[in-house]
Amino acid sequence: MLPINYRNLVTGVLIALLVGMLALAGCGEAGDGDDKEAIVITDTQFQTLWINNAIAEFIIEEGYEYPVEIISASVPVMNQSLRSGESDLHLELWRFNMMEWYTEVTESGEVIDLGPIYDTARQGWYVPRYVVEGDEERGIEPMAPGLSSVFDLPDYWEVFEDPEDPNKGVFLNSIHGWDCTEINAIKMEAYGLTDYYNIQYPGGAAALDTALVRAYERGEPIVAYYWEPTWLMGKYDFVMLDEPEYDPEVQSMIRRVIDGDMEAEELDTACAYQTHAVHKGINAELKDRAPEVVEFVEAMNVGTEPLNETAAYMETEDATAEEAALWYFENFQDRWRDWVPADVEERLEAALIEAGADL
Repeated sequence: MLPINYRNLVTGVLIALLVGMLALAGCGEAGDGDDKEAIVITDTQFQTLWINNAIAEFIIEEGYEYPVEIISASVPVMNQSLRSGESDLHLELWRFNMMEWYTEVTESGEVIDLGPIYDTARQGWYVPRYVVEGDEERGIEPMAPGLSSVFDLPDYWEVFEDPEDPNKGVFLNSIHGWDCTEINAIKMEAYGLTDYYNIQYPGGAAALDTALVRAYERGEPIVAYYWEPTWLMGKYDFVMLDEPEYDPEVQSMIRRVIDGDMEAEELDTACAYQTHAVHKGINAELKDRAPEVVEFVEAMNVGTEPLNETAAYMETEDATAEEAALWYFENFQDRWRDWVPADVEERLEAALIEAGADL
């Protein structure tokens, strides 16, 4: 009986080796992605970033065959996770809101700046144009005809009356967790506006949008923080209030207040946000782990106007970010095809057609 058992054993070993060789051979083909570590992308919860994340996710997964994980995070958590390597990539690094952090992590080499994802961005405090100029077609009279600057706001607090506190107006800030939210609160103090206005914090990015759209469509007054490019600023007519010109020294003092190194009461001035390109940032280790993905991300520039148009499509068609990304792939082929080499482009084209894109 021993020779028979021996033959069975040998046969079993040979079969196991053959199966293993076939499995290894299969892994060496286009299915390499099974062995690739996921690329982690952060989402700090606003529309253009959702679109950019969806575009990048599709290209990384379908073109480069890496799995992608998208994690939601506040800006401070994103800063820490990008620095530590818990996340690999952030596609809208509004670095001028956090220059000290940005300078520290890029100079240390922990984070690498891969250049613009779009070329023009601005942010500030907005009111609907009809608040200042009226709207004859809608039968709206000017409510604050002299309002052009943040320093005019004390004269018009009653126009923006807080329904919960009729002795003050209300300023609608951005959401908790965004760096600009703290900056806006400090600016309110520095401009002497906290004696005239309460600060309201929306529950999320969607709530901020809803408040602005509801006020606009009802012809009601509202003063709020917002930014561009966005679908909302493309669809509705808002004007940005003037502030003192951007000053890096003043911005540094605002940062000291945020960091607890200075009291807000010590700051007697503030300044406008800087208009700038928005960049992409990666954890430095990604360059060694997925150099081909880093090369793509560095080339990725969606463009300000294409992004505005895609955001408007997403809103008017009630589309998901993934559907908006497909629309971008269809309508801006001259851009994304230049971001990737020929073999990746072929895989993306096949995947897009399978997903229903009209190329």
